[in-house]
Amino acid sequence: MDAIPYALRLRLSDAVPADGQLAVMRRIPQFDGPEVCRLPLNPRPAPQSIRAAVFNVEHGYRIREIADFLEACPTLRDADILFGNEFDDGTERSGNIDASRALAERLGYQYAYALEFIELVNPNDRKGYEGNTLFSRWPIVRAESLYLPEGYNWYFDEQKRIGERVAVFCELDVAGTHVGAVSIHLENRTSPEARARQTEAILAHAERMFGGMPVLIGGDFNTNGFDYSPEACEAQYRRQCRDGVIADATEEPLFRAIEQAGFDYRSCNGERIETRRRPTGDGFLKLHLDWILQKRAMCIRHGCISTVLENGDQLSDHNAVWADFCL
Repeated sequence: MDAIPYALRLRLSDAVPADGQLAVMRRIPQFDGPEVCRLPLNPRPAPQSIRAAVFNVEHGYRIREIADFLEACPTLRDADILFGNEFDDGTERSGNIDASRALAERLGYQYAYALEFIELVNPNDRKGYEGNTLFSRWPIVRAESLYLPEGYNWYFDEQKRIGERVAVFCELDVAGTHVGAVSIHLENRTSPEARARQTEAILAHAERMFGGMPVLIGGDFNTNGFDYSPEACEAQYRRQCRDGVIADATEEPLFRAIEQAGFDYRSCNGERIETRRRPTGDGFLKLHLDWILQKRAMCIRHGCISTVLENGDQLSDHNAVWADFCL
């Protein structure tokens, strides 16, 4: 995606308080739809099953080490689909590189990248972009993006941004079988009810776009069980973190919406697995935030891979989850 000069980013953002995020986003072509990069793919025979994985890379500021990890990991290196969250493009913290393209070229993927936020606080960001990426080792036939109902206005946050949470939808040609795949990132700084509304919008768009195809949806659902909206009690939230009170993620209302739309999450994910370690005063709060859903497919195995290296370094503040499907 083309860069926007920093001064222009700031001028555009000045209209957010009066006009709202979506109105300002409509004035910025980079929000018009996903960037699709159809890099050459190695020929592959029709598979008996396909492997999908979810990885929130925490901006990708360690994208080279992440690529090394994915390439070496026996479980993840052959993933057909990678649902990627928090991929930077042109930020100083990530070396001002396009993290999606760097990973795709290294591992042999096509990809579609949907811009989620333009960050405004660092003038040294060449672009300041952060978004969701859908990586595929099968050809991307078409791609769309969907901006989700607002759960939190990031313009008023200390991480001042233009943008909204986004899902990127891709139709893939898997050896003649067309498959819908969706990489999503729901809001963390909001209520479970707001995440349910975002999920309902995603499920409705998937039905419109993919019809009777097999559909896989994956990403960071931010199912922390807390109300972290500005109206919620911050002291109560911090006390829950301190005391290690972990809500059952599946009690969030979005899971009712998932099942009502005919999607399955129970067979594709472990129960009470740790997919993120939120830092607290005494260590880490273990949460189940990352999920894979399926419709018109059959999950035959699934698992979770730690992203903590042997020396204790963390590649990301999320673990990776994966699942194999028969179509």
